[in-house]
Amino acid sequence: MLTIRWRSASLMLVAISVVGLPSCSSGGGGGTSAATSPTSAAAAPERSATAAEVATNMRKIEQIAKQIAQSAGTNKAEAAGLDAQLEPLWKPIEGIVRLNDQDTYLAIEDGFAALEKAADEGNAAAAANGAAGITSAVQPYLAKYSG
Repeated sequence: MLTIRWRSASLMLVAISVVGLPSCSSGGGGGTSAATSPTSAAAAPERSATAAEVATNMRKIEQIAKQIAQSAGTNKAEAAGLDAQLEPLWKPIEGIVRLNDQDTYLAIEDGFAALEKAADEGNAAAAANGAAGITSAVQPYLAKYSG
């Protein structure tokens, strides 16, 4: 899951860089709108989630993280299946979380990486640490942005 996300982010950065290069060299106003348009179009769907949707998804993410921590040591298949449920919840809200609070965004991403690895390895202690990291990020974010 994390590998795919990082590849997507890397590809997006490369695409933005490639699109942005011609506009930098042309010096004309036409190149600027071409560079802005793909970036804005890519960011627009992320911004469409409401604060309530972000809060709901973050609470679900936190609960699934706790379930992964409970199952990682005894049922790797269940933990991996639960881990696969995180990305569909995170994808529509991650841009908003990143815009609102970069530290929370990074902490959740780190928690996802820890959970994925722990689920694959069947490591209950590492899964518990990953889940705790997500809870430590989610709770203050919810207190600040969904109050």
